[in-house]
Amino acid sequence: MQRDTTKKFYIVHSWLGVITGILLFIVAFTGALSVFGHNELKIWSHEGIRSDVSEDYMAIESLVRQHVAEVDPEYRDHVRIILPGQSSATSLFIAFEKDVELENGQHEHHVIAYRHHPQTLEQEDVFKGSLMEWFTSGATDMADFMVTFHADLHLGNPWGLVLTGLLGLTLFASVVTGVIIHRKILKELFSFRPLRSLRLLITDTHKVLGVWGLLFHGVIAFTGAFLGLVLVLLVPAAAFVSFAGDQEKLVETFIPEIEPAITGEAAEPRTGDILTAFRNANPELRLVDINIHGWGDKAAIMAISTLGGDTLAASETYEFNAVTGEEQKRYSTFGKHDSVTGSLLDAMYPLHFGNFGGVFVKIIWSLLGIGTALLAVTGMMIWIERRAYGPEGSLSQRAYHRISRFTVGSCMGLVVGSIALFYAQLLLRVDDQSFGFWLGVIFFGSWLAIIGYALAIDNSYKSIQSLFLLCGLMALGVPLANALVTGDALPLAFAEGKMVTAWVDASLLVIGGFLIWASRKLPAERPASSSLKRQRPTPQTSELLEESL
Repeated sequence: MQRDTTKKFYIVHSWLGVITGILLFIVAFTGALSVFGHNELKIWSHEGIRSDVSEDYMAIESLVRQHVAEVDPEYRDHVRIILPGQSSATSLFIAFEKDVELENGQHEHHVIAYRHHPQTLEQEDVFKGSLMEWFTSGATDMADFMVTFHADLHLGNPWGLVLTGLLGLTLFASVVTGVIIHRKILKELFSFRPLRSLRLLITDTHKVLGVWGLLFHGVIAFTGAFLGLVLVLLVPAAAFVSFAGDQEKLVETFIPEIEPAITGEAAEPRTGDILTAFRNANPELRLVDINIHGWGDKAAIMAISTLGGDTLAASETYEFNAVTGEEQKRYSTFGKHDSVTGSLLDAMYPLHFGNFGGVFVKIIWSLLGIGTALLAVTGMMIWIERRAYGPEGSLSQRAYHRISRFTVGSCMGLVVGSIALFYAQLLLRVDDQSFGFWLGVIFFGSWLAIIGYALAIDNSYKSIQSLFLLCGLMALGVPLANALVTGDALPLAFAEGKMVTAWVDASLLVIGGFLIWASRKLPAERPASSSLKRQRPTPQTSELLEESL
């Protein structure tokens, strides 16, 4: 009875992997890169923020006062300062917002935003329009492209988010069924037999990755499903049940806006002094943006949003009286509710992207993310191997070879396309509005080209070997291209204090070297000792299948 139950779970586990294996690889691999999307890859992508950006807060305060005198008083109730190089901003932005009631009774935020150079603070541009238009007006770079692709596969809201959310549920179900079918899970922690046969090598790799990364896979799956589905399904459902369908009211309830108790007494905010004191007291934090509510009033509030720190809620806000500098509150995104639910909601994003605990945690998350991607692709390889050369297959061997070639092309094509984005970021010379389009052309064009190559080569082992070599050479070439285009050669970048740029280039050199080494170790043909003729199950083959489970 237990054997039959295990077999049923094995069938569920296998088909979950087969149906979604390539998509899970895509989401997991891009997730491993997205861990560094903000701010490491963002800094690498823009020369203006590679070196130290301006932290002259008194000069920034002077610019704010200058623009306050220029804008209509209606825009002064909410002043937003976005500091460069701290999260996703590549320039200093000083924005002024006002709430506008539309003809249909709804409200819309309008903004006047001044853009300044991140180092010299010279004004470069001014934007006027809706808040949403401002948020979407910036140029897309390779970091934004990859993070967005991981989040919704560039299918947008709702379909893309629903798909990635469902993939999170699929991964979670695969983790649960995998634990059930692998009854000797503790033994498999150290069960790795690379020299016995190719089949056992793939199977053991799959098991070891699954067991050692079990907790991570479960956390990533659950948080990914939550982040993918909450905005599309849970928020509308909660709004319908509790707020008569008003989603804005729901959001305001959980994330209420800051509303100072206006006194009518005029007073000038001391933005520069407060920021300087806060930076000196908290050197480990990244100051993302500053929001000043009630500008010009004695009770004005200055809220500083930060990243980093020693809590799981990576993003925290500190509220000060904008005139006296007295700290009034400190809370996370959902921390105002002071509840278990709020703490859990705060933990979702940091747990998924590893943006707590500094770069060390990001590195661990990225490596574990690669492990999740390999878990998906080795599962596909096991399924193909058992059916192409074992007794389980119902299709011809040639049909399974075509599936194998498509899997190789899809997975390796994603890796090639991702590395190609580095070259595109350096070499593309197009206007900001079309930059994202051409990134997509290069990314998806490279991906499709590799799929075509893999399908054309009637030997998956040879194509994997050659594609590993190609990826390695491409990765090694990125630092060279960076040195030629920007002048930030690796030794110079270290010497000039451009540490993020230098470490990204150094990482690519290590990755490139490893891929080239791996390409030399991978077999160009399927080892003859791994062959199992297509046959009816026998005691021997059944025993081997049982061992692999």
